[in-house]
Amino acid sequence: MDDTGATIYPSLPPSSPRKCVSADGYEACFYRGFVRRLSLVSPDGRETVMYEQRSPFVLPPGQLKPWPTSTFELRGNGRNLQLQLNDPEQQVDRIEIVLKPRPGGGRGAERLILQDGPVFCPPVCPEPEGPG
Repeated sequence: MDDTGATIYPSLPPSSPRKCVSADGYEACFYRGFVRRLSLVSPDGRETVMYEQRSPFVLPPGQLKPWPTSTFELRGNGRNLQLQLNDPEQQVDRIEIVLKPRPGGGRGAERLILQDGPVFCPPVCPEPEGPG
């Protein structure tokens, strides 16, 4: 804290807002300020974690909340979709997308689960590394 009692946050470079990950023949791209965890559930119930937040998402200087709008994209295995989200009040906790079975691709539907709730800096910032 400084002399006024305000919390001082370390001067850290902002996190890259866009993240792309691949698994099971898919590529998913999304805004890291919305997604804490992304998983794919196969028709037989097997879950593949495509992304899980490991460290705080560092917001740009002066920003205390994530962007209110973001886009989720999924490509691969004959799929190509985009989902636009506008959530200025941060009311969404989880989005589950149930995909139609692939033509000639077996039985059942795959599910994508986007879990909101990433940890942000500020307020949870990593300690700056000291000299040495």
